[in-house]
Amino acid sequence: MTGKLLLSINITALFLLTSSPGLYAQENVSNSITFIQGDSSYTIFKSSDSVILERTAFALRYFGKQYDDKKGIFNAAQVAVLDNPADTVSLKTGQYTKHIPYFEPGTGMAPGENERYDTIIISNTGHHYLTYENEKEKRVNLISRNQDILQLEWKISAAFYEEKDIPFSDLKLTALYLVIFIDNNLNDIIDNAELKIIKLVFK
Repeated sequence: MTGKLLLSINITALFLLTSSPGLYAQENVSNSITFIQGDSSYTIFKSSDSVILERTAFALRYFGKQYDDKKGIFNAAQVAVLDNPADTVSLKTGQYTKHIPYFEPGTGMAPGENERYDTIIISNTGHHYLTYENEKEKRVNLISRNQDILQLEWKISAAFYEEKDIPFSDLKLTALYLVIFIDNNLNDIIDNAELKIIKLVFK
Protein backbone atom coordinates (compact mmCIF):
# COMPACT_ATOMS: atom_id res chain seq x y z
CA MET A 1 0.00 0.00 0.00
CA THR A 2 2.82 2.35 0.88
CA GLY A 3 4.58 1.61 -2.41
CA LYS A 4 1.44 2.45 -4.40
CA LEU A 5 1.01 5.69 -2.44
CA LEU A 6 4.61 6.73 -3.12
CA LEU A 7 4.20 5.87 -6.80
CA SER A 8 1.04 7.99 -6.95
CA ILE A 9 2.81 10.93 -5.30
CA ASN A 10 5.76 10.65 -7.69
CA ILE A 11 3.50 10.56 -10.75
CA THR A 12 1.58 13.61 -9.48
CA ALA A 13 4.83 15.51 -8.84
CA LEU A 14 6.13 14.62 -12.30
CA PHE A 15 2.88 15.83 -13.89
CA LEU A 16 3.09 19.15 -12.05
CA LEU A 17 6.72 19.67 -13.00
CA THR A 18 6.12 18.99 -16.69
CA SER A 19 2.80 20.81 -17.04
CA SER A 20 3.30 23.90 -14.89
CA PRO A 21 5.96 25.68 -16.98
CA GLY A 22 3.69 25.75 -20.02
CA LEU A 23 0.77 26.92 -17.93
CA TYR A 24 2.72 29.77 -16.37
CA ALA A 25 4.25 30.74 -19.70
CA GLN A 26 0.79 31.01 -21.22
CA GLU A 27 -0.41 33.21 -18.37
CA ASN A 28 2.66 35.43 -18.68
CA VAL A 29 2.23 35.88 -22.42
CA SER A 30 -1.42 36.90 -22.09
CA ASN A 31 -0.37 39.41 -19.44
CA SER A 32 2.52 40.87 -21.44
CA ILE A 33 2.97 44.29 -23.02
CA THR A 34 5.17 44.64 -26.12
CA PHE A 35 6.66 47.87 -27.44
CA ILE A 36 7.44 47.94 -31.15
CA GLN A 37 9.55 50.59 -32.83
CA GLY A 38 10.86 49.99 -36.34
CA ASP A 39 12.40 46.52 -36.46
CA SER A 40 12.87 46.37 -32.68
CA SER A 41 10.52 45.04 -30.03
CA TYR A 42 10.66 44.65 -26.27
CA THR A 43 8.20 42.57 -24.25
CA ILE A 44 7.46 43.31 -20.60
CA PHE A 45 6.10 40.62 -18.29
CA LYS A 46 6.72 42.17 -14.87
CA SER A 47 4.28 44.52 -13.14
CA SER A 48 6.93 47.25 -13.09
CA ASP A 49 9.65 47.73 -15.69
CA SER A 50 11.24 50.20 -18.10
CA VAL A 51 11.94 50.40 -21.83
CA ILE A 52 14.25 52.66 -23.86
CA LEU A 53 12.82 54.18 -27.06
CA GLU A 54 14.00 56.41 -29.84
CA ARG A 55 12.25 59.78 -30.11
CA THR A 56 9.93 58.64 -32.86
CA ALA A 57 6.61 56.81 -33.40
CA PHE A 58 6.05 53.44 -31.72
CA ALA A 59 3.32 50.88 -31.08
CA LEU A 60 2.13 49.07 -27.99
CA ARG A 61 0.70 45.54 -28.18
CA TYR A 62 -1.29 43.89 -25.42
CA PHE A 63 -3.91 41.20 -24.79
CA GLY A 64 -7.51 41.90 -23.84
CA LYS A 65 -11.13 40.97 -24.44
CA GLN A 66 -13.69 42.29 -26.88
CA TYR A 67 -15.78 45.34 -26.03
CA ASP A 68 -19.56 44.87 -26.47
CA ASP A 69 -21.62 48.02 -25.99
CA LYS A 70 -25.02 46.35 -26.54
CA LYS A 71 -24.38 43.69 -23.88
CA GLY A 72 -22.82 46.16 -21.46
CA ILE A 73 -19.48 44.34 -21.50
CA PHE A 74 -17.01 47.21 -21.34
CA ASN A 75 -13.66 45.48 -21.76
CA ALA A 76 -10.90 48.03 -22.24
CA ALA A 77 -7.28 48.82 -21.57
CA GLN A 78 -7.07 52.01 -19.53
CA VAL A 79 -3.73 53.77 -19.95
CA ALA A 80 -2.62 56.89 -18.11
CA VAL A 81 0.52 58.63 -19.34
CA LEU A 82 2.25 60.64 -16.62
CA ASP A 83 5.28 62.90 -16.45
CA ASN A 84 5.79 62.50 -12.71
CA PRO A 85 6.62 59.11 -11.11
CA ALA A 86 5.19 60.36 -7.81
CA ASP A 87 1.71 59.89 -9.31
CA THR A 88 2.26 56.11 -9.33
CA VAL A 89 3.52 55.48 -5.79
CA SER A 90 0.13 55.01 -4.11
CA LEU A 91 -1.10 52.34 -6.54
CA LYS A 92 -1.63 48.88 -5.02
CA THR A 93 -3.50 45.63 -5.48
CA GLY A 94 -7.04 45.75 -4.06
CA GLN A 95 -7.44 49.47 -4.75
CA TYR A 96 -10.68 50.77 -6.29
CA THR A 97 -10.15 52.78 -9.47
CA LYS A 98 -12.61 55.40 -8.19
CA HIS A 99 -9.91 56.41 -5.69
CA ILE A 100 -7.27 57.00 -8.40
CA PRO A 101 -7.46 60.52 -9.92
CA TYR A 102 -6.67 59.46 -13.50
CA PHE A 103 -8.84 56.30 -13.45
CA GLU A 104 -11.89 57.53 -11.55
CA PRO A 105 -15.26 57.63 -13.39
CA GLY A 106 -15.43 60.29 -16.10
CA THR A 107 -11.66 60.55 -16.67
CA GLY A 108 -11.57 58.58 -19.95
CA MET A 109 -10.29 61.11 -22.49
CA ALA A 110 -11.96 61.56 -25.88
CA PRO A 111 -10.05 60.17 -28.88
CA GLY A 112 -9.36 62.15 -32.06
CA GLU A 113 -11.70 62.63 -35.00
CA ASN A 114 -10.81 59.19 -36.34
CA GLU A 115 -11.78 57.64 -32.96
CA ARG A 116 -8.11 56.81 -32.28
CA TYR A 117 -5.49 58.08 -29.87
CA ASP A 118 -2.81 58.60 -32.50
CA THR A 119 -1.32 61.21 -30.20
CA ILE A 120 -0.49 60.08 -26.67
CA ILE A 121 -1.99 62.50 -24.11
CA ILE A 122 0.22 63.26 -21.11
CA SER A 123 -2.04 64.02 -18.14
CA ASN A 124 -2.32 63.12 -14.46
CA THR A 125 -6.11 63.67 -14.49
CA GLY A 126 -7.24 61.38 -17.30
CA HIS A 127 -6.58 58.18 -19.24
CA HIS A 128 -6.81 56.65 -22.72
CA TYR A 129 -9.71 54.21 -22.97
CA LEU A 130 -8.64 51.60 -25.53
CA THR A 131 -11.39 49.37 -26.95
CA TYR A 132 -11.99 46.95 -29.79
CA GLU A 133 -15.58 45.98 -30.67
CA ASN A 134 -15.27 45.20 -34.39
CA GLU A 135 -13.45 46.51 -37.46
CA LYS A 136 -15.80 49.48 -37.63
CA GLU A 137 -15.95 50.36 -33.93
CA LYS A 138 -12.40 50.32 -32.61
CA ARG A 139 -9.73 52.50 -31.04
CA VAL A 140 -6.94 49.98 -31.55
CA ASN A 141 -6.12 47.38 -34.22
CA LEU A 142 -6.78 43.64 -33.98
CA ILE A 143 -3.60 41.60 -34.53
CA SER A 144 -4.82 38.10 -33.65
CA ARG A 145 -7.55 36.21 -31.78
CA ASN A 146 -7.35 33.11 -29.59
CA GLN A 147 -10.91 32.26 -28.52
CA ASP A 148 -12.00 35.23 -26.37
CA ILE A 149 -8.50 36.70 -25.98
CA LEU A 150 -7.49 39.34 -28.52
CA GLN A 151 -4.03 40.67 -29.27
CA LEU A 152 -4.43 44.38 -29.91
CA GLU A 153 -2.12 47.15 -31.09
CA TRP A 154 -2.11 50.86 -30.25
CA LYS A 155 -0.10 52.98 -32.68
CA ILE A 156 1.31 56.24 -31.29
CA SER A 157 2.83 58.91 -33.53
CA ALA A 158 3.29 61.98 -31.28
CA ALA A 159 2.48 63.50 -27.88
CA PHE A 160 0.02 66.06 -26.56
CA TYR A 161 1.62 67.97 -23.69
CA GLU A 162 0.93 71.35 -22.09
CA GLU A 163 -1.99 72.01 -24.44
CA LYS A 164 -0.18 71.37 -27.72
CA ASP A 165 0.78 68.57 -30.10
CA ILE A 166 4.50 67.80 -29.98
CA PRO A 167 6.57 65.41 -32.12
CA PHE A 168 8.57 63.04 -29.93
CA SER A 169 11.73 64.60 -31.38
CA ASP A 170 10.74 67.93 -29.77
CA LEU A 171 9.44 66.57 -26.47
CA LYS A 172 11.68 67.91 -23.70
CA LEU A 173 10.81 65.18 -21.21
CA THR A 174 13.40 62.45 -20.78
CA ALA A 175 10.88 59.89 -19.53
CA LEU A 176 7.16 59.12 -19.34
CA TYR A 177 5.34 56.78 -16.99
CA LEU A 178 2.62 54.53 -18.40
CA VAL A 179 0.08 53.08 -15.97
CA ILE A 180 -1.73 50.29 -17.82
CA PHE A 181 -4.84 48.83 -16.19
CA ILE A 182 -6.77 45.98 -17.82
CA ASP A 183 -9.76 45.09 -15.65
CA ASN A 184 -10.17 41.45 -16.64
CA ASN A 185 -13.14 40.79 -14.34
CA LEU A 186 -14.72 44.25 -14.73
CA ASN A 187 -14.97 44.89 -10.98
CA ASP A 188 -13.25 48.33 -11.00
CA ILE A 189 -10.59 47.02 -8.61
CA ILE A 190 -6.88 46.55 -9.27
CA ASP A 191 -6.57 42.79 -8.91
CA ASN A 192 -3.44 40.68 -9.21
CA ALA A 193 -1.75 40.93 -12.65
CA GLU A 194 -4.13 43.65 -13.91
CA LEU A 195 -1.76 46.62 -13.57
CA LYS A 196 1.58 47.51 -15.11
CA ILE A 197 3.71 50.60 -14.48
CA ILE A 198 6.21 51.14 -17.29
CA LYS A 199 8.83 53.85 -17.50
CA LEU A 200 9.51 55.01 -21.06
CA VAL A 201 13.01 56.42 -21.36
CA PHE A 202 13.74 58.41 -24.52
CA LYS A 203 17.22 58.37 -26.06
